[in-house]
Amino acid sequence: MEKSYYQAFVAQTPEEILLSVFKKEEDVLVGISLDDGAYLEGIVLDISRVDGHLKSVCILLPENRVSYFNIHRISMITIKQPKKMVVELSKGAISRPITTTDEKLTVLQLKRWLLNSLNELGGQIQEFNIESIPVDDLNNRLNVQDVFGALITVVPQITADALGKDAWSNVESIVLKQAETLQLEITDKVLTISIAIDKALPNKLSEVIEDKLLQIL
Repeated sequence: MEKSYYQAFVAQTPEEILLSVFKKEEDVLVGISLDDGAYLEGIVLDISRVDGHLKSVCILLPENRVSYFNIHRISMITIKQPKKMVVELSKGAISRPITTTDEKLTVLQLKRWLLNSLNELGGQIQEFNIESIPVDDLNNRLNVQDVFGALITVVPQITADALGKDAWSNVESIVLKQAETLQLEITDKVLTISIAIDKALPNKLSEVIEDKLLQIL
């Protein structure tokens, strides 16, 4: 993916790209060409709306200068840090930003991590099962870790009282399966989490999992 990630990028309008940049939690450096030939390079601070339509842009320039312009004057936008934006630029075909540290997680390391994390979900949990998940791709393995990491965050909140502890005690195994949409179900003491592991994970994953888990416990 490191050499060919850009091949997953899809055509989008400058307005779509600019809005994606603005929604990012971290700053992304962009270059913007206007229809009069002007060129600006900086960080998007704000985008205004009028009657539901994108209207004006506020951008922070070098030396703490700030410029404003009408969004419809944009003739081209250049993403100067595309590795930060691979999820948005590929519309989810790439599931996570490419880190500058070139993060590695082998299949064996993932399985060891899952095994070591069992106790964090309660002594009754016997296994994490990911056998049906394609883990040959690094992104998939990192997504698997994020899904179970979200679950580890959620379970202590659910089991904070006696009712929650009693409900969770009925789960003894956790299975992860590939699917197009995120679904949770409990059958015969097995919690099955179905998710598109090769796509960008849902925003606020922990909250989504907690909500779905509360519906079935």
